[in-house]
Amino acid sequence: MALHLAATSSFSRVYAVYCERFCKFAQIIAKSLTVTYNIDNQALIALTLSCLAAATAIAILIIYARRIILVVRNARRQADDTNQVFGLSPASIIVYAYENPDGVAALLPSLLSQDYDGGFEVIVVNDGNDEATDSLLRELEATHKNLYHTFTPHDTRNVSRKKLAITLGIKAAHYESIVLVTADSRITSQRWLEKMARHFNDNEKDIVIGYAFPDLDNVANTPSRGEVQDWLIDIVHYLAAALDGHTYRGDGDNLAYRRSLFFKNKGFSQSLNLSYGDDDVFIHQCATPRNVAVELSRESHVSTSFNNPREAMKHKKLQYTFTSSHAGKWQHRLYGFCLALLWVWLLLTVASIAIAPRNLMVIGANIVVALLLWVPLIASWNSASRALGGHRFFFSVPLALLWRPIRNIIYYIKSHRAHSGQYAWQTLGPSANWSKLTDDTAK
Repeated sequence: MALHLAATSSFSRVYAVYCERFCKFAQIIAKSLTVTYNIDNQALIALTLSCLAAATAIAILIIYARRIILVVRNARRQADDTNQVFGLSPASIIVYAYENPDGVAALLPSLLSQDYDGGFEVIVVNDGNDEATDSLLRELEATHKNLYHTFTPHDTRNVSRKKLAITLGIKAAHYESIVLVTADSRITSQRWLEKMARHFNDNEKDIVIGYAFPDLDNVANTPSRGEVQDWLIDIVHYLAAALDGHTYRGDGDNLAYRRSLFFKNKGFSQSLNLSYGDDDVFIHQCATPRNVAVELSRESHVSTSFNNPREAMKHKKLQYTFTSSHAGKWQHRLYGFCLALLWVWLLLTVASIAIAPRNLMVIGANIVVALLLWVPLIASWNSASRALGGHRFFFSVPLALLWRPIRNIIYYIKSHRAHSGQYAWQTLGPSANWSKLTDDTAK
């Protein structure tokens, strides 16, 4: 009995100690959860930071979101324009093909069946004189009088082979309107050529920037959602810049310009030392605020087919990252500045809340600023994605935009590590040396 009473007494004391500690812990939690409306010195500092965050958010919306909305408005306006255009000038479609007979076979039927009022020709440039591609083209030329082909020798050295191929194609063209695609391009509308070439009826327009996006359906090794969103951001950025009169890039899978413009600017003479630059350095060199049109109607969209989309997209991003220092340097800096402002907003918001974590006025002010910033950005990016036939971003927009500067720094370092592959005199093929960073890059 004595032992039982001792054990009970010991348990009671331990229980009392734990109860006392729990009460103290509860008091601490309750005190930390206590909120206030008082404006003391700390709250004033926090509200000042909130005001700076608000100013940063407004600057982002004025500079950055405005451009995204330009793409949305242009795409919607052109989507409503369904009238067929007559009186079009003849056009030359130039197809760049590098060891891709299957791609050429898939592309040509959609090109040769275009519903185009002005008449057109298709010129395939067989880079490397691939035998399978050559046999296919000779067979098709027998039944299509507007199909021609030429080639570049397989042992071409010390020059960008794609630039040489495009130059040969343009020299062989009979017409002033040049429309460029590659063997990777896939065209689903019979009015694609009409939509791209109609802008040349305006004598002021010399360049037409089209939209192209990788086909990610039913293929292996697809890129991650973040990589797809980053690719779309790249596209919207250069489309928005072109619409704002600051063109710095197009896409060689869906691009058009006048033959006379090409020769007037001496072709790719200003970037002969670079392996790439045919659709960004050259376009930036020739573009003015008035001579560029952007075509975003659904009929003009082009998808690109890759055996390995993920590696192909990495390859292209590395390529454009390197040439960005030669084309649209200030536009890239402007976008980088806007995305850096997002980090400034985030740091100001975190600092404001950290200084006065229990002040409801501070918390409320930061919530209002966050909504002011992200609701328009999320809405504009979702609208842009849908207008271009993509998937919605929803709430991944903040992560995609905040992560983009870090991703760009990584690609900048990688692109300059592959320094030897950037220059034509050290290039043995269209994608030489890039394989060090993107194994088995799909062409």
